[in-house]
Amino acid sequence: MFLDERSASLLKLLQHSSIPSMSEIEDQTGLTRRQIQYSLGKVNDWLEFNSYDPVQYKRELGYFLSDKIAEDEISVKLTKRSYVFSEKDREQVIYLMILLSQEPLSVFHFQSATGVSRNTVLNDLQRLKETAKEIGLTIHYSKQAGYIITGNSRIKRFVIEQLLYEVLNSSNSQMITQCIWSGFEERIAAVHEKLENIEKQLDITFTDERLHELAYLFFSTDQLIGKGEELDQDPSWLPFTETKEYLLIDEMIDTTAFQSQWSLTEKLYATLHLVSMNRTKDRSPLRDDRVFHELLQQVTEEFERLTFVHLQDKEQLCEQLYLHFKPAFYRIKYGFPHVNPMMERVSKIYPELQHLTRKSLRILEKELGFQLPEDEVAYFTIYFGGWLQRQGTRLDDRKKAIVVCPHGIGVSNILNYTLRELFPTILFLDVLSVRDTAEYPLDYDLVFSSVFMRTEATLFVVPPILEERDKQKLNRQVMQELYGYTVPDSDVAGLMKLISKYATIHDPIQLEKELQATLYTQAAGTNTHAVKEAEKPVLGELLTTQTLQLKQHAATWQEAIQLAASPLVELGTVEERYVTAMVESIEKNGPYVVITPLVAIPHARPEEGVRSLSMSLLKLEQAVDFAPDKPVQLIIVLAAADSDSHLRALIQLTNLLNEPANIQRMLEATDKEQLLEIIHNYSKEETE
Repeated sequence: MFLDERSASLLKLLQHSSIPSMSEIEDQTGLTRRQIQYSLGKVNDWLEFNSYDPVQYKRELGYFLSDKIAEDEISVKLTKRSYVFSEKDREQVIYLMILLSQEPLSVFHFQSATGVSRNTVLNDLQRLKETAKEIGLTIHYSKQAGYIITGNSRIKRFVIEQLLYEVLNSSNSQMITQCIWSGFEERIAAVHEKLENIEKQLDITFTDERLHELAYLFFSTDQLIGKGEELDQDPSWLPFTETKEYLLIDEMIDTTAFQSQWSLTEKLYATLHLVSMNRTKDRSPLRDDRVFHELLQQVTEEFERLTFVHLQDKEQLCEQLYLHFKPAFYRIKYGFPHVNPMMERVSKIYPELQHLTRKSLRILEKELGFQLPEDEVAYFTIYFGGWLQRQGTRLDDRKKAIVVCPHGIGVSNILNYTLRELFPTILFLDVLSVRDTAEYPLDYDLVFSSVFMRTEATLFVVPPILEERDKQKLNRQVMQELYGYTVPDSDVAGLMKLISKYATIHDPIQLEKELQATLYTQAAGTNTHAVKEAEKPVLGELLTTQTLQLKQHAATWQEAIQLAASPLVELGTVEERYVTAMVESIEKNGPYVVITPLVAIPHARPEEGVRSLSMSLLKLEQAVDFAPDKPVQLIIVLAAADSDSHLRALIQLTNLLNEPANIQRMLEATDKEQLLEIIHNYSKEETE
């Protein structure tokens, strides 16, 4: 009775746990419902043939194997004798047999190992010959030597490393390893044990998968040396003879697990793999530690700059990046392959995050003198993405933009920098030429271009060098497009004409600029409690004893917003409908106002009830949930009268909240005076 690959994989899946539903099986296996039903029938036939109960199903448990089926019995019966190898399985088995076997191999040996016909094996061999030829290797056959592979020894090692990764991390690894290393289990287990001892002596911990791979790789190396397949010398490896890792490798191969005579080069090959394997802990000292730490700190700072995001607990993040990068550095430098199984998924789900991560890593690449492979970039993307998720920050909520400028690198960089400063909430991806834009792979919502161009995204045509008047005009355009409001243009020309009737204007150009800047930021209306928006007030002028509150708790987030906004309603700077608009905006769009853990800045559009620029702050002793995973204790209501006058205070508030220590101090404050002291420290002119 035989099992095909799909049915065997399904049986092993059920062997380890029950599966609640058919849809869960579809998710875990990637099979269609019809394929699963067919495979379940095959599994039940196999179970019945071997005197087991069939797969059971109960509503409360789902699909499961009966308790009468012992797990170790299934693993014994599920061997290569009752397993149908797939085409890929057979190629891996044949490839590894030719590379590692010290005995002459014929088609019969491959038939015996895989259980297929002579013609099938010959077809497999033909495909393998073509695959090997593409990378400079040749598969030969002679009656005396059998099937052998000739070519560069380093390429052969590369192939073995790739095959080991694929085989040991596949669902069929047990059957394939039986074909290749049957009878060597005790020696491989001994190698595994030696590696665990090395972990202890180096005070490191490899990931489970990498430790497993190393054990098979070192045993395979011993086999290769035994058949005369040795590496050529590489002088760049020699410095590693001075490391503790080399001494431990030297001790390891002097045991019964290894039977071949290893050269200096082979010992260094093993040493380099030891230092380049992924690990979960590493306290071993290396001379490069300080340099790596400094470079990774620069990378995180560049990531912050490109994304306009403050990374909390940055030292801890840098430590995690270092833990990954130290072995990765040696993998890349010495050309040892490493596959990131999540690379394609990361590229598909987080393309913008991966793009900005790669740009951040250019600092590292420039210093090291080589480009990081996409597999390694994906790892960094995962770390940055996880850190953003941990602190409740999302990049995919922000509008994405590109800058198109055909005027050269210098002008392009100035325009890009100006736009980033002008619109910090927009995620700027790249500066491109017009030609590059046509082939740009990432999605974007906005285009800021110094020339008119056809695009499906929203286009803003801007001068390559933005003057103050240009910035104001662009700000109005962007605010109108994104948020549906703007400040009407002032009649500066009319004012200039009026002034010239009664006064002599010595510098009309400068006066026009000053009038434009002043009138643009002027409030649409005034109130006895309003601050003059034309002055762009600092944070301390908006958050005062009148607008600060310390309360014990709020029953709901809606009540918390109403409570936080109540000083502004009482002062008359906002209407009651502004409070309603803030609540409705969150109900419609989700808790986007929670900008960092424990802090929310609710707001709405100026036309929804703002009479004049104002802010208020509510500190709660007990957090209120804006969402199940978003508790808030600091609620800062922002009532912007226009698109510009609040920016100075908002920048100062951002600087204050960018430091987690400041948030903690505010949460620990027991009165308004303590809160005001923190606020006033960020209300000075130099924080603009």
